[in-house]
Amino acid sequence: MEQLQSLDLSPMSAVGAALLRFILAGFWIVHWWFKVGYRGMPATEAFFLQQGLPAWLAWFDISFEVVIAVCLVLGIFVPLLCLISLPILFASMWIYRRNGFYFSGGGIELPVLWACAQIAQVFLGPGAFGSNFPCGYSSRPYSASRSDLERRSKRPTIRFE
Repeated sequence: MEQLQSLDLSPMSAVGAALLRFILAGFWIVHWWFKVGYRGMPATEAFFLQQGLPAWLAWFDISFEVVIAVCLVLGIFVPLLCLISLPILFASMWIYRRNGFYFSGGGIELPVLWACAQIAQVFLGPGAFGSNFPCGYSSRPYSASRSDLERRSKRPTIRFE
C-alpha cells in the first residue's frame, strides 16, 4: 500500500513523454503526407466517397491532421488534441476491420497501437521541451508522496475577517 502512496517519477519521465509526443507527431505527419503527397487529394476524396463519407470531410481530415501535428511538436493542447483526434483512428479501425487485426494483412493493428499511445499521452501530458502555454499540465516531474501531502496540509492559513 505504501508503494501506491508514493508516485515519485524520474526526471527523465518528462523526456519520455516528450519523445512519445514527437513520435505521435511524426505518425500524423506521415499519415497526412500519404493522403496529400503520395496519393493526392483526388484519390483521398474518392476514398472518402467510396466509404460513404462526403468529399469535404477529406479536406477537414487533412487540415485537422496538420493542426494535430503542429500542436504535438510545439507541445500545446496535447491531452485535448490526443483525445479529440481518436475518432480519426477509430474510423480507420472501422474501415479496415474486415482485413483482420494484423498489419501485414492491412488490418487494424497499427491504428489500435496508435490509439493506445495517444491515450497514454493524454495521461502523461506534454512532457519536456514543450511550450509554456497554459494547458493544465506542468512539464516538471510529478511528485505526490504522503510526506508532500502532509507538508502541504500543515501550511498556515490566512483568514480574513
